[in-house]
Amino acid sequence: KADVAVEVKNSAEMRRAFESDLEQDYGDEKLRNVALAYAKLGLLPKGTDLKKSLVDFATAEVAAYYDPRAKKLVMPQSMNTGAAISTAQFVARRDFAGEMVLAHELTHALQDQHFSLEARLGPSGNDDADLAFRALTEGDATLSGWAYLSGRVELKALERMSQGTQQGANDARSLVGVPPAIVEETMFQYTGGVAFVFRLLRERDWAAVNRIYAAPPLSTEQVLHPEKYFSHPDPPTKIRLDNLPALFSPDWKELENNVLGELMVQVLFKQFFSENEAKTAAEGWDGDRFVAFRRGDEVAFVWASVWDSEQDAEEFEQGYRRIVAKKYPDGRYAEVFYAERRGPRVVIVEGLPGDRVKRQIEMIWQGMEITEEPFNPPFAPSAPAAVKQISP
Repeated sequence: KADVAVEVKNSAEMRRAFESDLEQDYGDEKLRNVALAYAKLGLLPKGTDLKKSLVDFATAEVAAYYDPRAKKLVMPQSMNTGAAISTAQFVARRDFAGEMVLAHELTHALQDQHFSLEARLGPSGNDDADLAFRALTEGDATLSGWAYLSGRVELKALERMSQGTQQGANDARSLVGVPPAIVEETMFQYTGGVAFVFRLLRERDWAAVNRIYAAPPLSTEQVLHPEKYFSHPDPPTKIRLDNLPALFSPDWKELENNVLGELMVQVLFKQFFSENEAKTAAEGWDGDRFVAFRRGDEVAFVWASVWDSEQDAEEFEQGYRRIVAKKYPDGRYAEVFYAERRGPRVVIVEGLPGDRVKRQIEMIWQGMEITEEPFNPPFAPSAPAAVKQISP
């Protein structure tokens, strides 16, 4: 709809831009609070400088980016493509890496001009839904970049690209000093997003990708398990906790109030157990609400969740009890931990005396409001169909 301005920055300028974006979206105090909250949960290492970790990761991994606030494409002064790619580009007299990056980022510009990215990418109080939407945008842009280079999207080509994307995720995990949770959350936007959008392309066409922006996936669960969006819709459950003052007096300050979602539950469990055990513990997620508080040097939280079945809830609860045993190896975790399951719902409180929480837990259950998120997918549920090739 409009020309896209292009700005070239050196590495120091790009780093300052990443820092500025974080300050606009969160602010330094909020980032410190979030780090304290998720360190208490076990998702981040204690003492994590979240702002530095996020900026370090972006500086190392981001080749270029589209800025929806400024409506411009930011490119680096130079792009390191490696010897193999450089040789291929010389022989073909094409800049493969540059073309791919430009096609990818200009797709983000198209998304913004047609579907208002600026209004939909900021913090919303539901990080899980935000991450699912980002996965849609990155999956769309990645496949569009590939289609621009090849002229089409084929199943075999996608398989090769998926392997490359996964290898990129593996390489990113080797970055020293960047917590695994940050790497997993960021790379999911590409690995999960590509798989999700390609299923839509395989069954329908590029016009269908446009339509999905009117009703994007509402959770990482729907991206991890596309059938829960396409063929057997399963919107997440929204949880509201109204009686938290029963546990936290006014001298406790709220640090974080958010949704973790299936992906980050899985990432949390991977800090302590195998990948298969983590997936088992996280599958069946249907909704959650994580609220953390601070009083002086103390940090505590309430984490309420809803699961697809009582068995899923029990697997999660028992799994988290094992995590707590690892977090408090002296065996005194009962003094600062309480968990209770009622049917498919689980409430976990950590950082407060377990006996006091037990006396007050009924108030938490009574103040828990559960509603299903509205969900109107743009397509009628359908079984997957195999299409070998889709032209862009």
